[in-house]
Amino acid sequence: MFEILYLPFTIIILLLILAVPTIFIYLFLRLSETAFEMVGFSHWNASLAVFGSILGSLVDLPLMSAPITAYPAWYLTVMSLYPQSFPTTFHSLYLAVNLGGCIIPLVISAHLLLIRQASLGRSFLGVVVVAAITYYVAEAVPGEGIVLPFWLSPLLAAVMGLALAGGYRGSPPLAYISGTIGTLIGADILSVLTPGVLPALSPLDLIRAKPLVLSIGGAGVFDGIFLTGIIAVLLAAGIVCILRGTCNGVETELKEA
Repeated sequence: MFEILYLPFTIIILLLILAVPTIFIYLFLRLSETAFEMVGFSHWNASLAVFGSILGSLVDLPLMSAPITAYPAWYLTVMSLYPQSFPTTFHSLYLAVNLGGCIIPLVISAHLLLIRQASLGRSFLGVVVVAAITYYVAEAVPGEGIVLPFWLSPLLAAVMGLALAGGYRGSPPLAYISGTIGTLIGADILSVLTPGVLPALSPLDLIRAKPLVLSIGGAGVFDGIFLTGIIAVLLAAGIVCILRGTCNGVETELKEA
């Protein structure tokens, strides 16, 4: 009798183990779709943006055909007036851009601007503020990449979206653009262009057989751009709910903004 009861109990435990990650994945996908719907996408376009970003995160587009081990001559010429000396050689590396974490957020942001879901001037200001703060806070970790506190970019973007929109109307698109583009520029691009960052990320004594891949917007090295946009939109909407004391009608009003 004990063995008969033990078998179904084991099956139930296994089913629960399988169900928990499935539930989390479903909730993540549903929240991501909701975020894109809040910035003005239809349900199907929101689903396409989510799955395109997730699948695109697996694709890195190299910016060069071969790895580099030193700064190019043009860069050293441009930086010849830099007040401090910095290493010019480093462990071999590739520079790349991530399809899901860089290209797709750029396309989505451009689309939001073209269909006038967000003001160009306000978006520019939001991007500048987020870029400046993330650039200042970003830290180069050898062998890993540019590291930021997980909460910083989404919170900054949500605050900028709400502040620049003058309330809840139009805040999600502004939050998305400020968070994704601002973090890409400040934490990724400007950091890479800063003298001495590449040697810090990929030092000569780095114990690694293959070249390091530094992917702008990509997971592992430059990561979190996709999540930044999603969380920023949800935070902006969440703050609206808290300020109003209810979420009833908020999503509809945001879509109509």
